[in-house]
Amino acid sequence: MFQKLYFQKLLFFRMLLVLVVYSICRILFLIFNPAFYQFECSELAFAFYVGLLFDFSAIIYSNSLLILLHVIPFKFRENNKYQLFLKWYFYIVNSLAVLLNLIDTEYYRFSGKRSGLELIKMAEELSGVWKNYLIDYWYILIILVILIYMLFYFYKIIDSKNKIQKINYIYSQYKSEFIILLPIALITFLGARGGVNLTPISTFDAARISRAELVPLIVNTPFQFIVSTQQVGLKIENYFPNAVLEKYYKPIKNLTIFNNQNSKPNIVILIVESMGKEYVGYYNNGKGYTPFIDSLMTKSLVFNHAYANGKRSIEGIPAIEASLPTWMENDYPNSYYQANKLKGIGSYLSEMGYQTSFYHGGKNGTMSFDNFTAITNGGNYYGKNEYPNPADFDKHWGIFDEPYLHYFAKQLSTNKTPFFSSVFTLSSHHPYSIPSHLSNKFIEGTLPIHRTIKYSDFALQQFFATVKKEPWYNNTIFIVTADHSAENEKPYYQTTQGKFEIPMFVFSANSNLVKPQINQNTIQQIDILPMVLNYVNYSKPFFSFGSIVNQTNWAMQLTNGFYQYISWPYVYHFDGKKGIGFFDLKHDSLMHKNELENIKYKLKIENLDSNVKCIIQQYNFDLINNKTTE
Repeated sequence: MFQKLYFQKLLFFRMLLVLVVYSICRILFLIFNPAFYQFECSELAFAFYVGLLFDFSAIIYSNSLLILLHVIPFKFRENNKYQLFLKWYFYIVNSLAVLLNLIDTEYYRFSGKRSGLELIKMAEELSGVWKNYLIDYWYILIILVILIYMLFYFYKIIDSKNKIQKINYIYSQYKSEFIILLPIALITFLGARGGVNLTPISTFDAARISRAELVPLIVNTPFQFIVSTQQVGLKIENYFPNAVLEKYYKPIKNLTIFNNQNSKPNIVILIVESMGKEYVGYYNNGKGYTPFIDSLMTKSLVFNHAYANGKRSIEGIPAIEASLPTWMENDYPNSYYQANKLKGIGSYLSEMGYQTSFYHGGKNGTMSFDNFTAITNGGNYYGKNEYPNPADFDKHWGIFDEPYLHYFAKQLSTNKTPFFSSVFTLSSHHPYSIPSHLSNKFIEGTLPIHRTIKYSDFALQQFFATVKKEPWYNNTIFIVTADHSAENEKPYYQTTQGKFEIPMFVFSANSNLVKPQINQNTIQQIDILPMVLNYVNYSKPFFSFGSIVNQTNWAMQLTNGFYQYISWPYVYHFDGKKGIGFFDLKHDSLMHKNELENIKYKLKIENLDSNVKCIIQQYNFDLINNKTTE
């Protein structure tokens, strides 16, 4: 029945040829970049093995039309002109793939990552010096010619070994081709996605599967290019000369040590899903849904004006863990710049001997948190797959908060000190589920989320009741915050600045580590990284888009196409070219009156405008040029 599947056999051998050429390109990439020689042979071999997954995905995407034209069960495939079209399609598409891979064999040492759509911009910039490029890298051109010739040569051999024969298209032939079409379609679909993942495979997966330093070796340039075509990139801004820029805003920082403790405190970050400031009674004259958090805040360093850098978890976690805000249209894990070099809190603290980890009770792969942890060297990732009791699954997102925080507490006690660990809860996310045995314990609030906020607060209470018995508790600093806010009732929290307000406070049972007080400075999620490094007396330069706590007094978001810069009580809106709004929250908490033309605020507006422009210019430049580490 399956004896005359000539075109399917041709497709198999032609794609196998492309896969071999991709592997040769990876070998060349390794040869021309000695930075990878530091790794063990076993690690490099594994990188090549994992790389096949990305090669297969890129090959399927780029050859998708070719695959379709091979397998559609029609007689006209025997036509010579049809086969000639397939041949040249094969040559052009896969020769371009070879070219992209070979460009990065040399360009990688400058960019530090596999190139995406920005190669087109680079080609424009090199239009006047392409001759010099060809002279300097003449050997790349020779290798390109050899590999393209290899495609031509073996394509002909494959054709000669599998000559197309005239087929009598009777019922049995059509039946066999239609039957084989289903598994081919399934293999193609899964291959393009990189398997049966929750989301299609991305550059981040390479870091999760292997290690962050080997990502450029694992991922191929055609794959990165294809991924980047689905994204919107940043553009270089030139508001100020570089000398002026560095005066106002420098992401590479050195701490002025003002924590004189000699010991290395443990650091635990508790990130509560959707915990808007409106829900916390401490901030709202006791009217809220967080009695335990309220009591804990009376013994903590509390930030009265704390802000999220985005409105989604996929924006909040990079901001908290790596001081990386989303001041662009795409979230970082799905942006052009997902392959940039990046370090998180865990990476810096591991240099100091800390054991580091990230916990999230959600399904592994959710919003690429596992990949982000890997690519920032944030330590071990623990998700739903690692949780021991499936019965605690909420049937929607992951593990209920109370049992997961209990598990997290026990896990912390298995760590060697000092340790750094973050946990991201999930029960206070739609559809707002709580365990059935606690359904009568938490009455409904005025919004559906309020009931689960009470439950999450209760879960935190149980967590602290457990960890306070541990010997490491008195030498631990706990930072509590949210990934973002959620739905709000009060008009104040529905304004463009109010909807980004979140709780943020730092607690330690040891007052020598954290002194309870109220801080009135404006602070944001990206300030957490420098805050942590200050607590542990980190003495080296580090990269952070945020500021040191006692020096910060601003927060910024990109929302609805404009930048919002907050230096409480002032809010400035900037559209990328000019200011479009200025508000004084002390006199206009609901932001009804735009004071942009008020001469009274002229100097303040000019100052905020300069700050915003400096930040945008530096942010865009650093991401575009892969300058996101010290």
